[in-house]
Amino acid sequence: MCQTDAKGRVSLPKAFANATVIIEQLSENELRIRKARVIPEDEIRFSEDAPIVLSDPERERFLQALDHPPNPNAALRRLMAGKAKKRG
Repeated sequence: MCQTDAKGRVSLPKAFANATVIIEQLSENELRIRKARVIPEDEIRFSEDAPIVLSDPERERFLQALDHPPNPNAALRRLMAGKAKKRG
């Protein structure tokens, strides 16, 4: 157990020295302090950035859908009719 100073500060173990930390308040009288791993903004990778690799059959099906798209269903026709009315 340790004591806080007049400003509510506490000294952490030396393993936390010069580290970025995450402090989570779990309840009114409980905190969780963890070391954070900082990733520079230009190194952050989003799942959308990763290429999607299709198998040969998947690729053929995709290309066929582009060349010969299915007819619009009733829901799409209603949606497009409503947008046409809004445009004038």
